[in-house]
Amino acid sequence: MKNLNFNLMKSLLLDHFRKNLEKFAATIENKEVYAVILDCHATYGTVNMKWNTVNSFKNRADKYYSSYTPDQLLGARGVEYNVGDFYYEDSKQPEEINNFENLYENILSEYFDSEDEESHNELIQKFINTLVEIVYELAPTFSQLNKTDNFIAYIVEHDSDDLEYIKKTVTIEDYYKAFPKMKEYDQYLSTIYSLPKEDQVTHWCNLLYELLIEKDTDGTRSLKQMYRNKYDVKEEIIKLGLIASSNVVTLFEVFSGYVPSVDGLIIQSEIHTRWMFLNILIEIKNADEETINRLKQVLIRKYEIDNEIQECINIARTLHALDSSRFPEKVHDKSRARLLNFEEYKNK
Repeated sequence: MKNLNFNLMKSLLLDHFRKNLEKFAATIENKEVYAVILDCHATYGTVNMKWNTVNSFKNRADKYYSSYTPDQLLGARGVEYNVGDFYYEDSKQPEEINNFENLYENILSEYFDSEDEESHNELIQKFINTLVEIVYELAPTFSQLNKTDNFIAYIVEHDSDDLEYIKKTVTIEDYYKAFPKMKEYDQYLSTIYSLPKEDQVTHWCNLLYELLIEKDTDGTRSLKQMYRNKYDVKEEIIKLGLIASSNVVTLFEVFSGYVPSVDGLIIQSEIHTRWMFLNILIEIKNADEETINRLKQVLIRKYEIDNEIQECINIARTLHALDSSRFPEKVHDKSRARLLNFEEYKNK
């Protein structure tokens, strides 16, 4: 690939990382190492090795995160595995590695500028695959560490989900040992996915409703015990797609105070809460005509009666996302205080 010597890069990094770990292994701090992460940025070809011990995690949590709840502190999505909070990292890297990074970044930029998406993606994948090989080849060096029984080593890429590549280097058994809450959640999802789609929609929409009104139920307690929240529920609703759109509009109507909730409550929520429902619809990008017309009627009411102009701009954006052939893009003034093309939505 255009003069990029990945074998040399791999050899240099392996030697550098081994020396760092071997040096650490000889210190009194080598106790209860629970993770080693190759922290990389595939856009620039950079990678650093970071690792953490149980003691260094506890010290950092006590010093900076004493007010955090268990779900914010522990597990894959907590401080415990947030690579930015790891205490140990490799020393300054040799100049040859920096030279590789510069060449890699320049070549990747050329592919991007020339819109050569295939070569661009291929180069990134080669970079990631090389790091996967490095993790595997560091295994003998890991044996010098005083590890916990749930020790894992994996790759984190800056522009991806932190767990995007974890299963390339961590077995499912070790993954669940490190993240038992993940196992619980996967089993929970498996049960929900076995239901008919309509029942899945009802489950997730009811759960989102309960979370937003902070109602203490078996469902909300169970979700929180698995270190999950309303954003996880939101993602599940988006995955369901078209079939969920009608229920989402109903939630938007409920939280606008236009219709009573399933509990018979009249709710008048903040605009940022209602934005979640519109955002879900924008992500789904699909709804039947009846559902779209209901949302259009909400727009008309908010514009002509409630004078909630800023939210009208958000609804207009949502209608365009649901049916761009019917509804134009929103047009508003510079201060976002007024929807300038409201009549185009009203008359469609």
